[in-house]
Amino acid sequence: MKCPKCNGTQVIKKGIRKTRYKQEQMYYCKTCKKRFIPRKLKDKTYPANVVITAINYYNLGYTIEETSRLINRRFKVKTSKSSVHNWLNEFSDVCSFQKIRKEMLKEYEKGTVVFTNSFEHQGLDYEFKYHKAKLERFASHFPDLISYLQRFEQGCPNELFEGGKRCSQLKFSVNVKKSRGKNQACRLAKLAMRAAEENRMRHEVVEEFMLINDTATVACEVPVWYWEKKLDVGVSGHIDILQIRQGKIFILDLKPEAFKENEEKVSSQLYLYALGLSFRTKIPLSVFRCAWFDENDYYEFSPANAEVRGDGEKIVRYSAK
Repeated sequence: MKCPKCNGTQVIKKGIRKTRYKQEQMYYCKTCKKRFIPRKLKDKTYPANVVITAINYYNLGYTIEETSRLINRRFKVKTSKSSVHNWLNEFSDVCSFQKIRKEMLKEYEKGTVVFTNSFEHQGLDYEFKYHKAKLERFASHFPDLISYLQRFEQGCPNELFEGGKRCSQLKFSVNVKKSRGKNQACRLAKLAMRAAEENRMRHEVVEEFMLINDTATVACEVPVWYWEKKLDVGVSGHIDILQIRQGKIFILDLKPEAFKENEEKVSSQLYLYALGLSFRTKIPLSVFRCAWFDENDYYEFSPANAEVRGDGEKIVRYSAK
């Protein structure tokens, strides 16, 4: 954990803060001698997960009044319509879907616009989700991608994920020309992470929040696999976040403390995701962009321009054709 004041890492637990609806762990930074509460929405009476969940409900199609009732029932609190309205206004610049919500949801019953299916692969549970309205609208020029994502409504070829190699396990060297910045994904992650009560919940919370409230995000935990003939091995994995924007398909991987990631390792993993999805959808690799990010940093590269060495040369020569 880092101190939000000085970015130091010498942090210890120190004290509890109690409010009307919550009890929060406080921390103390030995470097700058400041106490703080992590992942907290400033000046909010209600816990962050109440605020974030309210925004989710609204952008799933519920009215402000219905959202308030659902929140009160779920979290045993007493929110008002005005509180929910204020939250929606405050975070409307981050939650871009809100601007097109009415048009996008008019053909869907409340709470039905997101499809969910759970898969168990190699002993781990993955909750695949896709946004029906956004996929239909923004992927219209990628019909094979639409078909690929919709097929998971019928299930997933789970046996293909039990053998072979995970994308994160295959060892090879890839050199990419990445750009570094801070974009909408960072802002969405920063807001959503405040609702994650434990670190292990961050992926789930951020993925769901982006899928519901971001205009570009169309799916999360997307299974991808293919058989690499040149290496005689099956390759599989799960894409954290799939976006469509600016005529490109973006494959995003949420990596806490992204700036510390082993660039070669994360680049090769994302590169294989792009190869696999390109192979399954017959969409040229040049259409894809790959990125890893957290709430502070965003690193992006083009897999079509990656330089692959060692055993990886066998992969690129076969699959990127």
